[in-house]
Amino acid sequence: MNTWTLSLQNSNSPIFDMMIFFHDFTMIILILITTMILFLMF
Repeated sequence: MNTWTLSLQNSNSPIFDMMIFFHDFTMIILILITTMILFLMF
């Protein structure tokens, strides 16, 4: 089993689907903020 994945397991409920969407959305935002900060530092 591969444990180094960035995504979550498949869900069985609609609430967990929303949680997965929230996780993916926040990861995109965090990556964008991190790249902008790194770009401004150099």
